[in-house]
Amino acid sequence: MSVVRDVSFEMYKGEFLCLLGPSGCGKTTLLRLIAGLEKAHSGLISMPDISNCPPKIGMVFQDLALFPHMSAARNIGYALRHLSRPERHARVAEMLDLVGLSDKRGAYPHELSGGQKQRLALARALAQRPDLILLDEPFAAQDITLRAQMRDDVMHILRDANVAALLVTHDPEEAMEFSDRIAIMNDGEIEQIDTPINVYNKPKNSFVASFFGQVNALKGRVQNGKISTPAGFVSAPSFEDNTPVDIIIRPEALKLSLHDPALDHHGKNLAHVHAHISESKYLGRSTLVHLDTYDIDNGVEKPVHLHARMPGVFSDQQCDVQDIFLDHSQIFVFKDEAACN
Repeated sequence: MSVVRDVSFEMYKGEFLCLLGPSGCGKTTLLRLIAGLEKAHSGLISMPDISNCPPKIGMVFQDLALFPHMSAARNIGYALRHLSRPERHARVAEMLDLVGLSDKRGAYPHELSGGQKQRLALARALAQRPDLILLDEPFAAQDITLRAQMRDDVMHILRDANVAALLVTHDPEEAMEFSDRIAIMNDGEIEQIDTPINVYNKPKNSFVASFFGQVNALKGRVQNGKISTPAGFVSAPSFEDNTPVDIIIRPEALKLSLHDPALDHHGKNLAHVHAHISESKYLGRSTLVHLDTYDIDNGVEKPVHLHARMPGVFSDQQCDVQDIFLDHSQIFVFKDEAACN
């Protein structure tokens, strides 16, 4: 089991928070600690009483944990055994209607589709009107099309139920789409917790910046407030000279144009480098272009492989030389702590 340490955060009523990170980073361990399924050696996990009533927590497990010998209605009703029969019947009907399964009341789990099972597990978790619901990678077993649809369905169901949700996932796109805030976890700690737009556009370190898809990860040293990289000069005015740095360049930061010999690629306003296209892959909404950079003025430098993401179809011939211009809003520079030690 992963060790979780020095983790501290708050959630708010109705908020969707996502624990995002690689496998083994402590996401599920933290979720199980909050659920009371594991015991912390130290620290405090608390939920304030609401209207003098003890707070309630619901959970949807990755394997859903539905009772195979019970109908959909009985799966939901199992969590409501403390209610009278009329109250239980009414609440079950309410939950089935909320998740769109009113016509599947008597169906057994093996008779339901993957998406229907997902909604049934959610209905069971919501039946007791929890203040917080915990979701442990609930979409992981679904194929990509169903996964996107289920994510959207669950999000709207939870909004309608006005319940706070804590989602565990290792899928950055899922976290971005689902959450109000994202907590990026690494090696048992939270690296950054913020809104999706801020963790993407204002990452605190190279780990966070690298987690949202493929990036060009380079190293360099600052000289005169800038860094010379195979993709061009990157501004770094806040670093002292000779500081070793990590440079994270998102593929969409590389803007390609068919080489124009008339342009001065050393010029201040149009500074750029050159590259050959080694391969390009059309991905539907964009084209991922594989580049080998080199300096036209002196070709002794070993080419460096980079990736650029161009919108739509990028049809320039592979043999053509490309000029690379940089969008500096998609470039991040961090002190290379390992090289400094």
